[in-house]
Amino acid sequence: MKNRPSSEDVALRAGVSRATVSAYLNRSRYVSPELQRRIEQAIKELNYIPDPLARALKMNDAKTIGLIIPIVSNFYNPMIRAVNECAHQKSFSFLLASSEEDSNREKEILRVFLAKRISGILVVPCSYQNRSFLQQVYQNGIPIVQVNRKIADLDIDSVVSNNFQAAYNATRHLTDRGRKKIALFGYDPGSLANYEKKTGYDTALKEYKFPNLTIQIQEHNFQNFRENFNTFINTNNIDGLICTTQTKTNVALSILNEKKIRIPEEVAVVGFDDTPWSSLLQTPLTVISENTHQMGIMAAQMLLDRIEAKEKRLPEHILLEDKLVIRDSS
Repeated sequence: MKNRPSSEDVALRAGVSRATVSAYLNRSRYVSPELQRRIEQAIKELNYIPDPLARALKMNDAKTIGLIIPIVSNFYNPMIRAVNECAHQKSFSFLLASSEEDSNREKEILRVFLAKRISGILVVPCSYQNRSFLQQVYQNGIPIVQVNRKIADLDIDSVVSNNFQAAYNATRHLTDRGRKKIALFGYDPGSLANYEKKTGYDTALKEYKFPNLTIQIQEHNFQNFRENFNTFINTNNIDGLICTTQTKTNVALSILNEKKIRIPEEVAVVGFDDTPWSSLLQTPLTVISENTHQMGIMAAQMLLDRIEAKEKRLPEHILLEDKLVIRDSS
């Protein structure tokens, strides 16, 4: 198999030094018009294609942005598409990885990104565990934007939803409909995913002195979702339910249907994330709607602006409001 032409081959064909070829390709110093013509002719004759990664490594920047999400799911697909498109428009490559809600895996992905001389990182943090590491990366000059979730005391750019207000509004909506035994499904104390939603739910319940009926789960464990919700519904009498993710909404609706519990007559339900099927159910579903596509656009543009500015600025924090879409299930 014939070896791919190298910059050294170009230099030999053009009768110039390899350093001159490098200067021409990288625009790092002046190259006379005559030498430029000879190099261009050699590139054409050899069908030479410069290696963008090798050039980027020399410049200490692979012109690539990375996105770390906690799980590959329909919820994050609009965000992924938005980031990919923003990167493409700016001629950046795009890397995607999933932490699977594992802080050790998240840290390893960050290390891999850094080894690839990444230009900037978007991260949906899975916990507080990597706070110091993220801070260190940021202080070493790699722009980082937190997306969808935010580590409270990490002073790095963020674009997140107002999950506290969304859960508060959903809980108040159910109390306004006369519901007094409202459950929150679910909450993992070790995860960032649902903390703000739980706080919003707790705050609304305290105003009415209603009981707190939080269903704890192990985040990112589907079987655990089913077991915990099934056990809870068998031992507790509830008249309202708020689900904190799309997956938990699916689990809850499935089990309520299996047990022939009527919605909303017996239990009013508020799901999370507005999907195409939410309005097509036999009882159209009330949902907390979060615009992850818009979130992805804003976060990617913020990151790319930071990269192009090549200077540190005070961190910016953008808070997006979710929408409560009221339908027949509540």
